[in-house]
Amino acid sequence: MTLSYDHEADVLYVTFDRRPGQAYIYVENQNGDVLRLDKETRQVVGCTIPFFSKRTADTKVTIPEIGIVPFNASTEDLVTARVYG
Repeated sequence: MTLSYDHEADVLYVTFDRRPGQAYIYVENQNGDVLRLDKETRQVVGCTIPFFSKRTADTKVTIPEIGIVPFNASTEDLVTARVYG
């Protein structure tokens, strides 16, 4: 996993898996987070978190779509529409 923070834009980029020639599907959730899914496997391979410092000033950021926690209902709808729609 790699993390990259753009201080000027206040954006955190998280990449779990990157392979040459990998095609992505991009899905934006209601918080403005952008999930990157592998087009072939449909697995989350990264995400972009805008306004990172503002969102983490008083609390920690929780992105339930990543890791072993399942998508929430609204993100599941976004992913289904974008991937299978």
